[in-house]
Amino acid sequence: MRFKILGALLLAGVFVFLVATQLLGRPTPINVTVQGGPAAVGRTAPDFTTETLDGRRIRLSQYRGKPVLLNFWATWCAPCQDEMPLIQRASDIYKGQGLVVLAVNYQQTSTSSMQAFLRKVDARFPAVFDPAAQIAGAYGVNVGLPVSVFIDRSGTVSFIQLGQMSNAILQQRLHAIL
Repeated sequence: MRFKILGALLLAGVFVFLVATQLLGRPTPINVTVQGGPAAVGRTAPDFTTETLDGRRIRLSQYRGKPVLLNFWATWCAPCQDEMPLIQRASDIYKGQGLVVLAVNYQQTSTSSMQAFLRKVDARFPAVFDPAAQIAGAYGVNVGLPVSVFIDRSGTVSFIQLGQMSNAILQQRLHAIL
């Protein structure tokens, strides 16, 4: 009788442990909202709210008055890896002129793989989540990555770069919004 009770208690304990592990280990859903769209040169950039990789909530419109570069990327994207160091150098050079760079991650939620990628390319500007590609959808982005969107101080889309940028293109487009 004693072994039956101990066995039942042990089984109940294992069950409670497994349920708790599942509930506590489940990531908090990332709430993304998008207003406006589709993005087009000469039109106001679609506004969005999302979370940064470090857990802060941001809204694109909070950067109104500053030039913004949105860079859509993914950890599996080789051209993104080649382009990111150029963007980081530009971010370092032009931050004194107010440049904001936001790296919008395309449909991924693995914080550890995103952090590893960003460390590898030495990118220190904020990375934000777009797990269901809502932001990407408003900006016309699909699997053809990277895509960079240059937004001027008034919040208007100045240029949309499809594919990897050379440093010359990056500099030319940044000077147009600075």
